[in-house]
Amino acid sequence: MKPKSPAARGRSRKAAHKPELVVITGLSGSGKGSVLKSLEDLGFYSVDNLPVELIPKFAELTCDNPSITAAALVVDVREGKELKRFPEVFAGIRHSVNAKLIFLEADDAAIVRRFSETRRPHPLGTGRSITRSIRSERTQLAPIRAMADLIINTSKFTVHELREFIGEQYRSRGGE
Repeated sequence: MKPKSPAARGRSRKAAHKPELVVITGLSGSGKGSVLKSLEDLGFYSVDNLPVELIPKFAELTCDNPSITAAALVVDVREGKELKRFPEVFAGIRHSVNAKLIFLEADDAAIVRRFSETRRPHPLGTGRSITRSIRSERTQLAPIRAMADLIINTSKFTVHELREFIGEQYRSRGGE
């Protein structure tokens, strides 16, 4: 048997490196940032608000870098009209990385309370009530929710309980 050339060894190593990519999405105020921070604390390379058009390149870069075994990113309504392309883009990267989709949601009352506590505007604008913005966001995200591997209702979670839950789900899968 002939020994493999350095180029061939590099190709087989690259083919074998299939990192985990967790995409976090869901309703504004449902805890996406907390989940992202939890995964980052577990060793995941983390990116918030990555444009949908860059997700395939990000997946490719994680495959090209053997030191990245797990990565996480947030995609949400801040993306605007490009969010409609997400289901197609996500389906396209599933062959190159071990991609999982987490969808976070919460009851309307919990989200309204969280927005009033933080005094931040809803990303869909201040021209309508938070309740109307939540309804619109649920409608926009429905096709993405249908694709989710894990749906978490965070209404009853405190930030600490949510972080613990994510830790239980992903602790053994993070980076070194």
